Amino acid sequence: MELKFKNSNMTCIQIVQIDQESKKYIMDTSTMSPKSYYWGIKTDTIIVDMVEIEKNNTQFEIKPTTPISTTMAAIIVQPIVKVGYDVLKRLFIQNNLSEQVLLKLLLFAISMLISYFAILISLKLAHKKADKWIPKNSRKYTVTFTTIKKSNGGVYPLVGAIFICLLFFLGLNNGTEGAFLVINGIVSLFF
Repeated sequence: MELKFKNSNMTCIQIVQIDQESKKYIMDTSTMSPKSYYWGIKTDTIIVDMVEIEKNNTQFEIKPTTPISTTMAAIIVQPIVKVGYDVLKRLFIQNNLSEQVLLKLLLFAISMLISYFAILISLKLAHKKADKWIPKNSRKYTVTFTTIKKSNGGVYPLVGAIFICLLFFLGLNNGTEGAFLVINGIVSLFF
């Protein structure tokens, strides 16, 4: 049996098609267990929840959109980044936050927590949207996949990037450390 995996228009859902059968499933990757797999620990099996949907259901497919050019995106984002950077720099300089290590560590942890809660909210919204699109009489499955016993690399590169952000954040004391709070928040979104 050959499975084809495709990304969907939701971050926590993948579309699974079976070639030999005319069946189509959506797989909720947030239900994958064991979670240690994400840390790169080798496992024999992975368990995940799937729901059968109609073969012609295209609600989860990625729709072609008119792409925005990189230059246009940079032009749109530049003023927002500048204002945010200036606000954070002024905050660090005026309140002398650069000299308070414990407070800086707390702010760094808060930037990670904000990313964590953003992901939780995103998952809840995606699950609500998916629940609306899935017919009530759909068959639900818990599927066990056998792995090839190789590690997936895990999240260690992200841990390294966060640690490097922390070192720069603690090492700077001229108000520019606010930029590393933003970078850490963005990197933490992928954690």
